[in-house]
Amino acid sequence: MFETKTEIIEYCKYIVRCLVNEDYSDLEKRGILDRVLRKDIKRVLSEYDNRSHITMPPNQYFDKLDINEYSDKSGYWIDINMFYNNRTSDLTLQLDFRKNGLVMIDDLHVL
Repeated sequence: MFETKTEIIEYCKYIVRCLVNEDYSDLEKRGILDRVLRKDIKRVLSEYDNRSHITMPPNQYFDKLDINEYSDKSGYWIDINMFYNNRTSDLTLQLDFRKNGLVMIDDLHVL
């Protein structure tokens, strides 16, 4: 399903955009929240900084993301630092992209 870096990056943007817009329903429908539940994502995002709001990182941030391939070649993992009020934080969204098309949020925590 994901054959190029561009396709992976665009899907990363989509996931982050859904989190910024609190559009969890679409993420649930696509199975992206099968490992980490909506309530847990919302809790972590609000506990990290309850005075600020998450914002969309600039495109140039996404262009510099490292796409790391699993040693068994089954897919990729990507760490994305969340942005609050247009500034990067150490709250990291970890995504799991499988070559069979499965994409999931693996974790959201401080790294």
